[in-house]
Amino acid sequence: MSYSEKVVDKINAMEQRSDERKSLWRDIIQSFEQEGADGVESILAGQIGEIREKFDALVNKLEEMA
Repeated sequence: MSYSEKVVDKINAMEQRSDERKSLWRDIIQSFEQEGADGVESILAGQIGEIREKFDALVNKLEEMA
């Protein structure tokens, strides 16, 4: 892969993460307007759960490699 292709891939990844953050922020705002702080807590708890699952999968993979 050429340098320019790597740069384009990096830019695309950064844009994707930005879109994910914008989407999460919209969900938080909407949840707050509809359910207040409890709704935001629910949204964030879901996000934390997803991150925890990915983290646990990575740790398991590393343990298998050891």
